[in-house]
Amino acid sequence: MRSVMLIVLCSLLLAGVQNVHTDVQITAGQEVTHDHQAFLQETFDGYAVGSFPTRWDVRGDDDEARTVYTIVEGEAGNRFLRARTEQQDIQIGLSKEFEPKQFPVLQWRWRVSQIPMGGNERAKRTNDSAASVYVIFDSTLIPRAIKYVWSATLPVGTKFDSPIYWRAKVVVLQSGPQSDGEWRQETINFYQDYKTLFGFEPGEVQGIAVLTDSDTTHSVAEADYDDFAILSTAALSTLNGNSAKAPAAKQAE
Repeated sequence: MRSVMLIVLCSLLLAGVQNVHTDVQITAGQEVTHDHQAFLQETFDGYAVGSFPTRWDVRGDDDEARTVYTIVEGEAGNRFLRARTEQQDIQIGLSKEFEPKQFPVLQWRWRVSQIPMGGNERAKRTNDSAASVYVIFDSTLIPRAIKYVWSATLPVGTKFDSPIYWRAKVVVLQSGPQSDGEWRQETINFYQDYKTLFGFEPGEVQGIAVLTDSDTTHSVAEADYDDFAILSTAALSTLNGNSAKAPAAKQAE
């Protein structure tokens, strides 16, 4: 069932690993050209507090998705996406077609406040993640995907074939409960990851997706997501240089 649902999500995506920090602030959906390198960033700042991020497609029930994914504002005025599931499995995706060799980098921030107890992505019966970010490749009918997860139990650095969908790979970036409440920044080169994991060149990226789920473990999971950016390597280098000279545009709550 989940593999079918993943295919349904990817059919919606028809339009459009080191830790670093960027200092770019862009409103939702805005594309920017910087030093001739275009990139896209989703900051969630353009949405009303308590709303659903309407640029994101839903895999599943729209009404239920609006109860799982909502825009929250922190103490510093920063808005971000919060996901809270109670024995639910609802995925949302942001469409963006592009060549991964030209724009190979995805960057975002996340944190978790509650992990799905007993979650283990290696097995179908426990395949829940506190937080996960997908990059969808090649096709909207039978896509390939890399799922980057914040796992409840698996060690950081673990990589394996998804037990749910035969054309997906799973990479563990973070693991276990989080007590400090601080944002964790991720920067991944999904182009290189694809070649390593699948063994050949990827086709076009179709988009990205996020999922916080807790249905198989019959538990509760909660996580926050923010500041998604698709970058060229040149733009990333420029941003890294700027971040050493300027304060962060968005601060952790």
